Amino acid sequence: MSVLPSSFLHFFAGQLCESGSTWNMVLPGRLKAEWHPFNPDRFARSAPFSPMQLKQWEVAETLQAHADMVLLLTDPLTSERELQQFLKDIGKPVFMLPVSIFYPSIRQSESIGYDTALNEIVQYALSVADTADSMKYDNPRLFFLQLPDGASLHLTEDTALCTGGFKLNNADEQSVQRFTRDLEQHYRSGYTFALATVEESVDLAEVQKHLPQSRSPHVNVVTVDSAQCLGPKFTAKDRLLMVRAARKADEWRRSSLEASYQVEWFHITA
Repeated sequence: MSVLPSSFLHFFAGQLCESGSTWNMVLPGRLKAEWHPFNPDRFARSAPFSPMQLKQWEVAETLQAHADMVLLLTDPLTSERELQQFLKDIGKPVFMLPVSIFYPSIRQSESIGYDTALNEIVQYALSVADTADSMKYDNPRLFFLQLPDGASLHLTEDTALCTGGFKLNNADEQSVQRFTRDLEQHYRSGYTFALATVEESVDLAEVQKHLPQSRSPHVNVVTVDSAQCLGPKFTAKDRLLMVRAARKADEWRRSSLEASYQVEWFHITA
C-alpha cells in the first residue's frame, strides 16, 4: 500500500530486519491475501498492491486473523475515506508511516519520497533550462513544467524556488495577471527564456491567451509524470527518514499496547 518504488522498499525492509524485531507480511495469493514470514526481496517486489491483485477487505481480513499489530506504509491523502474504512476493518493497533511524492509532510511527519521527487523534478527542469540557454531565438521562450495531477502547492513552489522559475497554481484572472506581469518584467531584464511550474489541472490554453503579446513568447509544455518523480536512487534525506522510521517501528513493536484498536502516526524528521 505504498507509492514508493522497489529500491525504497528494499532499503526500508533491510532496515526493519536489522532492527531485531520479527515481522510478517501480507502477499497476494491465488484466492486471497496470504500471510507470510517477512522477506525483504518479496516485500520490495510485491508492493504496492493493486486492486486487481488484492481487494482492501481481503487484506484487512487476513490482518485481522493473524496480526497482533500492523505497520502500514501508505499515502493517506490519496483516498482518506477508504483508508479510514480499512483501519476500522483491521481492528488492530496500527502504526502509520506516511509516504508521498506530492506533500512534504503529513500529520507533523516528513513524508518519505517527497525529497527524492523534488530532486528528480528540479534536475529535469534544470536540464531543460540548460538546453534553452544554449539555443537562441528571435522571440523569448516559455517552458511550462507541468507536474502530475494532485501535486501540492508546496511542490510547485519548491520547484519554482529551486529552479529560479515561476509558479502558477490557478488559471483565475488575478493569478494569471500577476504571472504575466512578472513574466514581462523577467523578459525586460534580458532573459531569453523562462520556466513556470504548474499543476496538471491548470488550463494552459486559457493562460496562453493572456501572455504578453508584445513579446510573442514561444511556448513549450514539458510534462512530468509520476514515474519520473521517483527514480531508483533516493536522496540522503529520504534514506535518513527510512532509517529513523525503521527504528521507531522497532520501538513501537516492542512496546506493550493495551488498546485493541489504536492508530498512531510516525512523527519523524530528517
